[in-house]
Amino acid sequence: MNNLTFRTTVISMVLAVCMVPLYAHHGNQFLSKAMESNTFEVRLAEMAVNKTQNNRMKDFAQVIVRDHTQAIDQMKKLRDARMADSVSSKGQVDNNNTTKKAPDVQLTPEHQRTLDRLASLSGADFDREFVDVMVRDHRQDIRDFEAQSRAHGNVTTSNPQKSTGAGQAPTRNKPAAADQKNYSHSELNRDLDTAEFAASMLPTLRQHLDQAEAIQKELTTK
Repeated sequence: MNNLTFRTTVISMVLAVCMVPLYAHHGNQFLSKAMESNTFEVRLAEMAVNKTQNNRMKDFAQVIVRDHTQAIDQMKKLRDARMADSVSSKGQVDNNNTTKKAPDVQLTPEHQRTLDRLASLSGADFDREFVDVMVRDHRQDIRDFEAQSRAHGNVTTSNPQKSTGAGQAPTRNKPAAADQKNYSHSELNRDLDTAEFAASMLPTLRQHLDQAEAIQKELTTK
């Protein structure tokens, strides 16, 4: 076997090994990241409700708490259903109700530092920092949810109102027919639940971004 053929064979084997877990767990990865970011936004908005003296911002923060708390509840249901399916697929009986024992959401170090920093601010300084974070995080949320809404070729029906960053969100395509033998039927379909959820959340996230950008513009013109 010459060197070129050997290298090609090794690369093909590595790609084959890596492809399955990455494909099979797209939905789980999305849920983990989305639950963390939504939890952060709820905690920050709860802080804003108590700190800000700007009525418009207080109303916006209350909307964030309400909508993102509802989103977290939906994501927990999706996560618990996936855990139950995983237990069932392994032929195990969930006698201890393990789907209710998933770990609490832990914030990333970056998000925790942001919470700590804003907790030390007050007045106009807090308001500016809060709305800047809301704009930045919602832009990232929209990119993530747009990408998941297209998981494995799924097409969403929601219409983007504006661009949320350079380039378009990537599409996660299903494996080619020749590669589908590497996946079970459930793996090939399991991300449809998170794709549909992501698509359903996009209008709300875009509305939040519009509101945050309007408040941000208002603060910069004062």
